[in-house]
Order: sequence, then structure tokens, then C-alpha cells
Amino acid sequence: MSSSSAAFALITVLLNASAQILLRQAAMSGAIPTVPVTLLRNAWFMAGITAYAFSVLTWLLVLRKVPLSVAAPFVALVYVLVPLASRVLFDDHISMRMWLGMLLVVLGVTLVAQGASRTTAESARMRAE
Repeated sequence: MSSSSAAFALITVLLNASAQILLRQAAMSGAIPTVPVTLLRNAWFMAGITAYAFSVLTWLLVLRKVPLSVAAPFVALVYVLVPLASRVLFDDHISMRMWLGMLLVVLGVTLVAQGASRTTAESARMRAE
């Protein structure tokens, strides 16, 4: 994965995690899904939807350059960022099982990224021969 693709993948993850945090804040500040006008008048909700929209656009940039099997695991980092941000912003509890799960997600994404870089290098070498 090129550095620009990795940067856009990271931006996608940050936008997606931000969207979830913003929508949580919207839910806590009066946005009611069954009353659409409360959604449209809630700045947190509108910011969350906007963050999701931009995350889709940056994700499309990633998918133009990177195979889905390599890119998709990076989105799993949202499962690490959101609980950490929720702990800081909303004082949510993170259990030991959650900590272990987040560690496994990071290890899994790392293994996939390393495997992808090796596969890419091997493919390039085979084409050169």
C-alpha cells in the first residue's frame, strides 16, 4: 500500500470514528430518530452525517488503488478508536475483554498489512523475472 493510500485509509478511519462519536453526542443532546426535525436541527447529527459522507469519499479513493482484501481490515481500527474516544469524551467503561479485543484488532490489522506488503513485493518481483 502506497503512503498516500495509507494516509487516505487512516483519514477514512478517523472520519468514520468521528462520525460515530458525533452521532452519539447527537443522540445524547436531543436527536430523536423518529422525529426527523430533531435530526435536522441538531448540529451534532449534521456534523456526524457530514463526517460519514466524507469518509465514504476518502474510502473510494483508497479502493481505487488498494485491493479490498487489503484495505478493508484497516476499517477495523474504528473498533479501537471509538471505545477509546468514548472513554475520554463520555466516560464510558472499557472492560478487560474490550481491551483484549482492541489489542487483537490492532494485531490483526498489522498482520494483514504486513502480509499485503509481502504479497505486493513478491508480485512485483515475479513480474520483473
